[in-house]
Amino acid sequence: MIKINLIGGSMLQDYANILVLFLIVGIGFILGKIKWFNQNNNNAMTKLLLNITLPLTLILSIIHDFSKKEFLTLLPNIILPFSSILILMLLSFITALIIKIPRTDRGLFVGLCSMSSTIFFGIPVALAVYGSHLLPYALMTYIAQTILYWTLGIYLLKNDNDTQKFDLFVTIKNIFTPPLIAFIIGVILLLNHIEIPSFLSSFAHYLSGMTAPIAMLIIGTIIYITGFKNLKITPYIIVILIFRFIITPAVVLSLGLLLHMPVMMIKITILVCSLPIPNTTVILASKYKADVILATQSLTFSIIFYLLYIPIILLLIHKI
Repeated sequence: MIKINLIGGSMLQDYANILVLFLIVGIGFILGKIKWFNQNNNNAMTKLLLNITLPLTLILSIIHDFSKKEFLTLLPNIILPFSSILILMLLSFITALIIKIPRTDRGLFVGLCSMSSTIFFGIPVALAVYGSHLLPYALMTYIAQTILYWTLGIYLLKNDNDTQKFDLFVTIKNIFTPPLIAFIIGVILLLNHIEIPSFLSSFAHYLSGMTAPIAMLIIGTIIYITGFKNLKITPYIIVILIFRFIITPAVVLSLGLLLHMPVMMIKITILVCSLPIPNTTVILASKYKADVILATQSLTFSIIFYLLYIPIILLLIHKI
């Protein structure tokens, strides 16, 4: 009985922490509605997040919350998110054939089913539930998804519409984003026992504290800009939501147990992989002539349903 109470209390606290993030999403929605924020503001905040606050958050997490031994032990566990995403991509591609997704949208459908918002949701949610010490576990999923998204994922999008030829330089540029470069810098500092000066550390802490609020404000503004009037749930969107919130945690849990992964790695990989759709899918759908409406509505519905889904996924994670 004591154990049940402890688990329940912990889960309620985790939910409360994530609920705070959604309150900030609500503020972003309101600020969009009263015209304080618009697409230009969102673009500026996204650049601030991706190029400054998030990279600093990742560097600080690696050098302050992990020892060299702990990190080297963790690194091989990247096989769990990497394998899970590959399996999800395969399952969603087969599903696309079965339910007869138009050929021009199969690559988009695979991305919507298999990829999660590791930047805008993953890092803030992982911080809210587990704190900065376990953030490197979430980074394993971020690295795996970044590599697969900008190689196989982009190939499928391009192949569907034959819009552009494969560009190795652009692909490498998209993989080595500022957050991934920051991760590499943090690892180099950690492995070589290099300490940054205290004043630089304080400077980085101030800026890194902005990461979660900025990410949530961006999400709130996106929801407002997308709007609710034109939202329409379709059979395709229902399948995508089933992949995001049912099939994904089932695949990660099964694979984690099969590979005998550490329990904490399984928990955090489930948490990060079972997130709403990344907002980059809308941009890429437009770029590669796929169904932008499907991408936009899938993104919005995944965010809305995620608020209802949080207690379920937290309950699952605490029972593992």
